[in-house]
Amino acid sequence: MLLTMEDFRAFEPQKPTYALIGWPLGHTMSPALHAQLFAASGQDADYVGIAVPPDDLPEAIELARRKLRGINCTIPHKKAVIPLLDAIDPAARDLHSVNTVDFRDGRATGYNTDILGFAASLVRDGIGLRGKKVLLLGYGGAAAVMAYHCAAQGAHLTITGRDLEKAAVLQQQLHTTVPAAQVAVCSRRHIPRDIQIVLNSTPVGMFPKENTAPLHYLPRKTEYVFDAIYNPPVTATMRLADRKKTKTRDGLYMLVMQAVHAQMIWSGAQFDPQTCETVLRRTYGQMAVKRLHDKHGKRNIVLCGFMGSGKTTIGRKLARLTGLAFVDVDQYLEAQEGKKIAAIFAEQGEAYFRDRETAYIRELSQREGIVLSLGGGAVLRPENVKAVRETGLLIHLDTPFYRILKNLSYSNDRPLLDRPDKQAETRRLYNARKAIYHRVSDISVRSPKISEVLEKVVKSI
Repeated sequence: MLLTMEDFRAFEPQKPTYALIGWPLGHTMSPALHAQLFAASGQDADYVGIAVPPDDLPEAIELARRKLRGINCTIPHKKAVIPLLDAIDPAARDLHSVNTVDFRDGRATGYNTDILGFAASLVRDGIGLRGKKVLLLGYGGAAAVMAYHCAAQGAHLTITGRDLEKAAVLQQQLHTTVPAAQVAVCSRRHIPRDIQIVLNSTPVGMFPKENTAPLHYLPRKTEYVFDAIYNPPVTATMRLADRKKTKTRDGLYMLVMQAVHAQMIWSGAQFDPQTCETVLRRTYGQMAVKRLHDKHGKRNIVLCGFMGSGKTTIGRKLARLTGLAFVDVDQYLEAQEGKKIAAIFAEQGEAYFRDRETAYIRELSQREGIVLSLGGGAVLRPENVKAVRETGLLIHLDTPFYRILKNLSYSNDRPLLDRPDKQAETRRLYNARKAIYHRVSDISVRSPKISEVLEKVVKSI
């Protein structure tokens, strides 16, 4: 639920309620994320978004004291909220930034859980900072969080950005709060060549301008790239990295973990690592649906690929992750026709089967909010491709051939492979079709591991 200030004045919560305040607020992942955390910890609570213009912040905080249990603050309120609070956590004071407020016993106390989310991201990836040469892109609120953690952990930090005077202000702030901090400022033309870690705190590369990056290339010794952006999940800055030698991380895990720590402050709820991982995966799924609509203008996800490529398995998992319904065209066809595909081939021939397949694909493509798994030969007909691409994003599962052979070894109901030399026929069909899959699909994803395929599909959207 997204409220205006007028809405918030009239709002009377029916259960313990928390909120995100910002301006402008637009679409945010926070309500859905906190709903997952409430469910995981057994809390019967609500979370809303409130669009609060800067001039209305004092009134909003007074209303929140009376109506809410706690709030998160985002741009531009993280600093402006501080004078309106009764107390502030030392870490938030050092950062000059509050993103979480707890209302308890008539008092409002400010915290910063962004830094805990950032630290958790580094721990998750096994990244130590002591003695590392770190480049920080930007000097705003998110940059202050990253810079403070790097300085406190003993990194050699270099800050760069368009406005070096603002970078110097952050440098001085760090020297004040962490006297032993090793912090330098440089222009983007003079970035040290021996940088090992690159941190992007800027919004450059965020949807919809996701093909831009604050750098044209990474220093050649870069080992790790962290980008606070999570839409898209693979940013232009991350794409600069050498996949063979450089780890990358987007900002979604940071978002999840700052929310986890906010709930720990508000209610004392505890979340085990597995729960956090489950929430992360589901949040990626929700982000994929958002991008499906916002970026691609589609309402369905469609999977194509050779028989045995894992379309049904991946489709079911993808549907659970995104909350969409799953439909397998082959299974739907069999249910509607009342017989197995092998029987249709034997009794009425392939041409009849293809005609019925086309009819059902046309019907299913008119639905909304589904993951649709196509049969291996469906894309051979241009009219099928046209139908699914009108409403769906067509993703090709480019499963390695050896994996396909292994998957097909468990199946005896593939009429097109009913030949003396099943492997040779499989190879012939695979070679004949593989270029077609690549040509007709919007996205192609390749990996021999089901878990990797699922992750790549979600992040490719």
